[in-house]
Amino acid sequence: MRFFNILVTLVGFITFGVALTEPPTELQVGIKKRIPAEKCLVKSNNGDTLSMHYTGTLFDTGVKFDSSLDRDQPFVFKLGQGQVIQGWDQGLLNMCIGEKRKLVIPPSMGYGDRGAGGVIPGGATLVFEVELLDIKKSLSKPAVNSGDDDQLITFTSPSFLISTAVIIGLFFIVFKMAKKQDIVEAKKAAKAEIKDKK
Repeated sequence: MRFFNILVTLVGFITFGVALTEPPTELQVGIKKRIPAEKCLVKSNNGDTLSMHYTGTLFDTGVKFDSSLDRDQPFVFKLGQGQVIQGWDQGLLNMCIGEKRKLVIPPSMGYGDRGAGGVIPGGATLVFEVELLDIKKSLSKPAVNSGDDDQLITFTSPSFLISTAVIIGLFFIVFKMAKKQDIVEAKKAAKAEIKDKK
């Protein structure tokens, strides 16, 4: 019985160890340093400009391929605009300034089969330790290309200008009608008041 318990425990450890070394097939986001809600006044969103420190390593070997800390220069980019790999665009959303995360990014959300820069082989799963240093909020929501550019209405588009002119014109017509009605009612009230005084 004792031998059986040892064997089950050993198989459990081996299975756990193998599970830890198998690269994930989906993005994994772990929070290493959480910022309390009362101190997290701003969260990252698509279109925001983020300033970050990061260290990137290969999942399989643990070899570091890049780090902004080594250069002592934060990395600055716009989130959700395709300026970084998909794993970053998704894994850095709703992050607070000062927060630290660990991203484990499968190849499909990283550099795929092509790899990058001779230091990231094709098909590599990437691990990034990141810290958000600053957020510069976007002044407007990022435009989403629906494929139908005719649907986009701006403040200088003819349809906007025409509809605004019609609304203002209708306002003035209603205002003038109301003013005429007030004058007619005021005249009637004045005549009635004169009759009452006689």
